[in-house]
Amino acid sequence: MVVVRRATAADAEGWLALGHLLDRETSFMLLEPGERVATVAEVRAMLGCPLEDAFYVVAEADGGLVGLLGAERGEYRRERHKADLFLGVCQGYAGQGIGRRLLEAAEGWAREVGLHRLELTVMAHNARAVALYKRMGFEVEGVARHSLCVDGAWVDEIDMGKLL
Repeated sequence: MVVVRRATAADAEGWLALGHLLDRETSFMLLEPGERVATVAEVRAMLGCPLEDAFYVVAEADGGLVGLLGAERGEYRRERHKADLFLGVCQGYAGQGIGRRLLEAAEGWAREVGLHRLELTVMAHNARAVALYKRMGFEVEGVARHSLCVDGAWVDEIDMGKLL
């Protein structure tokens, strides 16, 4: 059984370990293996930030974390109405609705704190993620051509947004 719940500072080690795993098992995450340098203390502080500023949620199964989502609200007055999202699910748990459940939790938080907009970027060749975001109501707003270099190849990033 997969439990989706708000992350707490106590999840810092598991969050960091999951991040390292995601970096190794997929090239769809921004960071390459070895680039994730945050410490447990830094992640603990991030996960403990005020709920009105950010929302972090995890999916837990089989005694460990298998998915994560971060939603970070704009810092300045002109952007406080929106949040940027990032999402990752272990490959062994893909296709089980975990991404959808994480996004639903983030949208619930966004509505609760009065946000107007959610936004994210996704690698253009990550068809599964693009399809999920579209099913969840996100729309393509633009494409950043050759935005990333992944395994020596240029990759476009799709900018997506959802108005609440």
